[in-house]
Amino acid sequence: MFLLGHSCWSYMFSKATGRNVNVNLPAYLALLSGILPDFDIYFQPYLIHHTYTHSLIVIVPVVLVLTYFFGRPGFAFSVGILSHLLGDFIVGTIPLLYPLSPSSDVGLNLGIPSLADTVLEIGAFSLVLVYAYRNGDYKLVLKTSRDSLLLAIPLFALVTLTLLFAGDRSIPLAEFAFSRRAFTVITLGHILLSGILALGVLQGFRWYLENRRVKQTTGSIDSSDQPPT
Repeated sequence: MFLLGHSCWSYMFSKATGRNVNVNLPAYLALLSGILPDFDIYFQPYLIHHTYTHSLIVIVPVVLVLTYFFGRPGFAFSVGILSHLLGDFIVGTIPLLYPLSPSSDVGLNLGIPSLADTVLEIGAFSLVLVYAYRNGDYKLVLKTSRDSLLLAIPLFALVTLTLLFAGDRSIPLAEFAFSRRAFTVITLGHILLSGILALGVLQGFRWYLENRRVKQTTGSIDSSDQPPT
């Protein structure tokens, strides 16, 4: 599954889990959790992509640690991480017991790209738009706030992981992205999601500038109110 599906499904799963355990997981964490297993791309060639970070032997201890130290927010975030493995299991395979059993790949292997993958990716993106409207996260791209600025984290991950993955395999990204109808649809989904996140980051940057201006103004007033020595 591509990053579009991973980030969107993790948003849905982690947000729904958070709601069930009375935790409002921030949007940036909900989106980021599903991308996290693909962070092995940052460490290539020292880590082979789709091995350790996609194995239950590694992921389960990580989930337990996050839940133990961070409680309910950690659990909701962990569900988002696990959704990554579920997505890859459906459209491809995952190395279930790597490195103890390097040949332990299991999965439905429906194909990527495929009709099933395209439906899952675009379907997840559509659900995120609806769910974000219902839970109020849509305000992150319409109003200035600190949480809006934090959307820069999943945005950075989406863009850099895509570029690094393509560069490592010498893939002509633009040509590849629009080479097939399924790729084109998913690529447009990536562009739309990145654009929405970028708007949120812009709102966050506006919040930062406004907050800084207020502090400077307050500091100037406080200084002028002090009696001369």
